[in-house]
Amino acid sequence: MAFASESDLEAWALDHLAKLGFHYLPGAALSPEAKAPVRRSFRDVILPDRLRAAIARLNPDLPPRAVDAVALRLIDAEFSADPIAENRRVHALLIGGAPVQYLRDGETIDARARLVDWDDAANDWLAVNQLEVVGKNPRIPDVVLYLNGLALVVVELKGTEGAGLPEAFNQIETYKADLPELFRCNLFSVISDGWTARYGAVSADFDRFMRWRTVDGAALVPETSALALETLIHGLLRPETLLAMLRRFVVFEDEGKGPVKKIAGYHQFHAVRKGVARVLEARAGDVRIPTHPVARSGDMRSGVPGYSVTPI
Repeated sequence: MAFASESDLEAWALDHLAKLGFHYLPGAALSPEAKAPVRRSFRDVILPDRLRAAIARLNPDLPPRAVDAVALRLIDAEFSADPIAENRRVHALLIGGAPVQYLRDGETIDARARLVDWDDAANDWLAVNQLEVVGKNPRIPDVVLYLNGLALVVVELKGTEGAGLPEAFNQIETYKADLPELFRCNLFSVISDGWTARYGAVSADFDRFMRWRTVDGAALVPETSALALETLIHGLLRPETLLAMLRRFVVFEDEGKGPVKKIAGYHQFHAVRKGVARVLEARAGDVRIPTHPVARSGDMRSGVPGYSVTPI
C-alpha cells in the first residue's frame, strides 16, 4: 500500500488500532508542558496516574500507600545500566505481580499486587503518537502502545522518501541507545515501510525481526502481500494477542553475553494454542479433535477481507 507521507501512514495505523480498542492521545497531550501534565518531565515514559489507577482498580484491597509503593517498583529502574536485565525484571513483575506489604488493623499483610488483568476486563489500552522523550538526545517515536500506563510496544513507520525496513530498524536502535527508559516495559517493537512489517524483542538484531502472517491462525497472508502491515496490526497488536504473548510466549535466556529476550513467531503462537485447546477438549471427554477449517480466498473470518490465503 502506498502513502503520500509518513504522517498518513501513522494516521492509518492509529485508525486501525482504534478499531481494536485502543484509546488515542496525541503526544502533545502527554507533554509535561500541557495544562494538566501527566508526566513530570520529558524523560518520563511511564504514565504514573494511569499506572496507579490500574493498580488500584486491579487490587481493590490495597490502601493508597501500598498502591504508591507498587507503582514505584515500576517507575524506578533497578538495572539502569543493563536494559535487558531491567526489561526482564519488569516482565517478571507483570507476569507474577509485585510483592508489597501493608498494615491492616495493626497486622502486617504480605500481598502480591496484580498489574495486568489477563481477562482484559479492566485494562487501560492507549495508543500515543509523536511522544517527545528526552534521554541522551531528544527523540519522538512514531507510535507507542500503552498497557495500564506502561509502554508495551514501540512502532516505527517508514515508507516515504525511499526509507524502508532497515531504516525503521536503525531508528529503533537509535531509540534504544538514546532512550533506554522507553524499553524498560517493552514487549516488542514493530517496524514497517507501509508494505512489509516485522516485530522483534528488545535484544533482537534485524535478522531476528519476524513477520506476523495471520489474523486468525487459520490463513496465511503471502509474504509479498500489500496487507502485511494490516495483518500484523489485526493479528498481533490485538489486545488479547498482546496479553497472550506477554504472559505465555516470552523467555529470557543467557547465551554467554548476558540475558537475551526471545518471543514466539506466529506459527509457534497458534500451534501451541491449538495444541492446548485439543488437550483440554480431550480432557473434557471429547476424543474427537477437529481439524481447523480451511479458509477460502477472501474469507471474512480472517478479519481482512479480499485477499488470497493459504491454510496453516
